[in-house]
Amino acid sequence: MIPVMSFKLRDYQVTLKANIYKAWNEGAKTVLAVMPTGSGKTVTFSSIALEMALDPSGPRFPTVICVHRKELVEQISLTLARAGVVHNLIVPQPVIRGIIAAQRREYKKQFYDYKAPVTVISVDTLNSRFEKHQEWAKTIKFWIVDEAAHVLKANKWGKALQFFPNAIGLGVTATPQRLDKRGLGSHADGLFEVMVQGPTSKWMIDKGHLCKYFVVVPKSDYREHLKEASEGSDYSTKAMSEATLKSHIVGDIVENYKKFAAGKQAIVFTDSITSGSKIEAEFLKHNISAKLLTGNTPDEERRKALLDYRDKKIRVLLNVDLFDEGLDVPGIEVVIFGRPTKSLTKFLQSCGRGLRPAPGKDRLILIDHVGNIKEHGLPDARRKWTLDRIIRRRDKTNLIRICKNWDCNAVFDRVLTECPYCGYKDAPTKSEGGGRLSLAQVDGDLMLLDPDTIREMEAETVLDDPAIVAQRVSMVAGTAAGLGAMAKQRERIETQKKLVETIALWAGKLRSHGYSDRSIHKYFYMKFEKTITQALSEPRVDMVETTNELQGDVE
Repeated sequence: MIPVMSFKLRDYQVTLKANIYKAWNEGAKTVLAVMPTGSGKTVTFSSIALEMALDPSGPRFPTVICVHRKELVEQISLTLARAGVVHNLIVPQPVIRGIIAAQRREYKKQFYDYKAPVTVISVDTLNSRFEKHQEWAKTIKFWIVDEAAHVLKANKWGKALQFFPNAIGLGVTATPQRLDKRGLGSHADGLFEVMVQGPTSKWMIDKGHLCKYFVVVPKSDYREHLKEASEGSDYSTKAMSEATLKSHIVGDIVENYKKFAAGKQAIVFTDSITSGSKIEAEFLKHNISAKLLTGNTPDEERRKALLDYRDKKIRVLLNVDLFDEGLDVPGIEVVIFGRPTKSLTKFLQSCGRGLRPAPGKDRLILIDHVGNIKEHGLPDARRKWTLDRIIRRRDKTNLIRICKNWDCNAVFDRVLTECPYCGYKDAPTKSEGGGRLSLAQVDGDLMLLDPDTIREMEAETVLDDPAIVAQRVSMVAGTAAGLGAMAKQRERIETQKKLVETIALWAGKLRSHGYSDRSIHKYFYMKFEKTITQALSEPRVDMVETTNELQGDVE
């Protein structure tokens, strides 16, 4: 496989592509590529599809791009058309006609050809027409699946991709984590043998490829009326609808749009057509142009609404489960959560709709009425991805604080001692009965602890000399046991040294971003639920785990 550049890619996209090819060349048949929403996944995998199918310097691989919704077929088709790539479409005829019309509208010609070596197809169409296309499927040498977190061996996405027995595969996703905790690896519940990761959202924001953001969490009674979801499940439509009906969220959404984002291009995620219709009516009542789109909205009506939104004839676009995955909507300046979700994937995808930079846009405004930020943390928090089944997750939501000044309501890093937006500062925590403050009471802020407590904690980090450990164990269990204990103590000391070095590198990176030493110690505590001194006194296996996680932050 000799890559031929046919799309103009950024450096990080080129690097990711090289790592994908490397994985294939090393023997992997299926690769999962992880890129943040807004990082150019469609352009990146379309360039790979073009190279596979049309590379004049190497073998040509008839290629399929598989998506899970008909709306995404059009988006990918227009991306291919932008690069001048003629391609086949296997979707219902009305959808093909609509896509051809969109191609002609945008590029003055059509790029559809049923004989082309690149085919874009929806999962449902493939499953329903497999017998008709069975012989064709055997000729396919390469498949790509977008939103690959859906893919499990036993579900419709996995079954569809297994129709191509002679092909290698590429899955692409921003969030390789499922609500049901199943693993996407071929050794677990999915199809993928290797995961290749691109840059993080934080890196993308720092480099200007994604825009900065500001989070507002207005006071809301929505959660008071929301019935908790079952383990491994998202909130039911019935539970969300009841919470919307009983709470003040319909009026709150409009009021806080006017307060924090008046006149800006907004997208609202709502839980049902009924709720969306009420919110749409409330916006219109306040003379704010708004339009509700759902999966039932006719294609032509949807296209017109998106064009009107792009031209700012519509200020607020409301949707029900339509724009949280994959579909690009241009010019979003505000994301409003009117729908709660237990799904990290759905949350990050929704945030990502508005993180794309645009002329005149200095930052995205996120307005959360339903507790999604408390549930999942900030959109650019570092997250550890895996192809394995998820056994447990460390809670990251305690890393944020909501300003208690209700004229501000901003969300910010909990390690800060005052709101960076309005300067509001919480009163210092006091211990009950005048005794010592606990770490939990002060969020690990060492400056609020008494010196005796700190000295006691520091004393625990001094590890015994290996020879002393050997002598002590030998007296009880014999010489052989003593020698073994001495070796283990040496390993523990070396592990502690490695952790000290890694903490220094990690802290240096935070200092370069403006964190004080006080904030760094507090950040460590919020991240690991233990202080640095406590981490340095733990068993070797725990120190190794902490070191590995910090190294991931440093890289």
